[in-house]
Amino acid sequence: MKKCLFLLLMSLAATVMLHAQVVRQGNKFFDGQYLYVAEMQQDGMLLLKGMDITGRQKNVAIRKNGTKPGEYTLAQTLHAEEAPFGCLMGSRVQYIRENGMNFLAFYPEEHSFGYIMVLTPDNIINCTQQEKWAEENANPEESVSDMLMNRKYLCLQPSAVLERMIAKLKKKQRPTVIERANQQMISYVLAMGLAADHVQQESVEGAPLNAAAPQEKVYTVGSESEFLAALGSNHVINIKDGTVLNLTNILDVMDYWVVFNQLWRDDYYSERTGNKEYFVSCSRFDGRQLDLVNIHNLTIRGGKDCHIIVEPRYANVLNFYKCSNIRLENLTIGHTEEGYCEGGVLYAENCEGISVVGCDLYGCGTYGLQAYNTQGIVMERTVIRDCSYGIMELHGCQYSSFLDCDFLRCREFTLVTVDSSCKGTRFVNCRFAQNQGVLFGLGSPTTFDNCEIHHPADQELGNTEGDEFRYGSHGSHWYRDNEPLP
Repeated sequence: MKKCLFLLLMSLAATVMLHAQVVRQGNKFFDGQYLYVAEMQQDGMLLLKGMDITGRQKNVAIRKNGTKPGEYTLAQTLHAEEAPFGCLMGSRVQYIRENGMNFLAFYPEEHSFGYIMVLTPDNIINCTQQEKWAEENANPEESVSDMLMNRKYLCLQPSAVLERMIAKLKKKQRPTVIERANQQMISYVLAMGLAADHVQQESVEGAPLNAAAPQEKVYTVGSESEFLAALGSNHVINIKDGTVLNLTNILDVMDYWVVFNQLWRDDYYSERTGNKEYFVSCSRFDGRQLDLVNIHNLTIRGGKDCHIIVEPRYANVLNFYKCSNIRLENLTIGHTEEGYCEGGVLYAENCEGISVVGCDLYGCGTYGLQAYNTQGIVMERTVIRDCSYGIMELHGCQYSSFLDCDFLRCREFTLVTVDSSCKGTRFVNCRFAQNQGVLFGLGSPTTFDNCEIHHPADQELGNTEGDEFRYGSHGSHWYRDNEPLP
């Protein structure tokens, strides 16, 4: 399994003894982050239309180079003007096939490639999961002779590790294709200063970063006060097994917030629109809620049977303002009492990169998710259930993805609202069942792939028959029933 995974995910080969062929319409290539689909243009150019797991898009154009088999050059079009991967316009691109491995090699220099895209039959979800598995489980020094490594993977390694890998490869008297290719890619990453610990780092897409990524601090918590003390940018919070964090226990204690120099504010406060990091106990009609302002790179991860709850019915459980790269994982989140008028589970405003993985978001919050002007929401293997007003509201949100999620027993207004200013909203392998109300209010194109949708015959489906829904409903199945899911 491991060998097949690596060969599919990060196939790469040296530039000797290779065979070439033609890129065809519909071919898919994965570079470790984006899945590109080849689309032939009228002028004979190939446009590689890429999308990552959050729905962000990136296009690359190549043009056939005369009659040479497998030879292309980077081209400039209205759809893809910027030269990617450290190359210049007109740089060499080669489509290579050897031993069943097909990939595109991009050459920043004439005789040295520095980037690859691997041919794959898979979708972006599976490709991304496989890449993540490799990043978390593969030992680069032990795998250097067995695993074909792309630039994204290599850029995660410190320079000392890459140098040891190079030294190990140079000792090979008869290097394999994998070893020759890895040596060339590692040499490129080192020469360009792309290692994880280099001062002038570069992202996978080639955008320069000012400094090395900040070191994460890891905390283990088992109480509300420990949880609040652990909040902060570049923090990972692990919640102990069986912990129930009732945030109301600490949100109502004014002395705590004053002593620790945090904010104790009314419903609206000017600091919400500033650029400083804040944790706020914010007043609501019947209590207080937790607001996180300008927090970046925060992971909150639950152990076995971990809960985050609040008591006020008009309070959202967790609120994020101008935050980025927030990850909630393996948590049950909700209210002790049913919400009224306001008071959902998760709320995000002017944020970027909100991930909710393996969570249970339940009522009686009014909505499981409310988001405004937020980009890159990814909800994966998560349940939204028993909410009193609906499932979610998205307003002005870009590239929201819901993957392998269940939406159950919510009521009573429009259950899924996607307004006209949203873009790139998609549901993949999701299930809807036993909900009461108008199921969909779709103001912008929304894609449903391989979804299972149950809705009672006496309840409205909403505008699903319009152009917004027909934009994409590949492999989805509809049922007019109110049966529970297995």
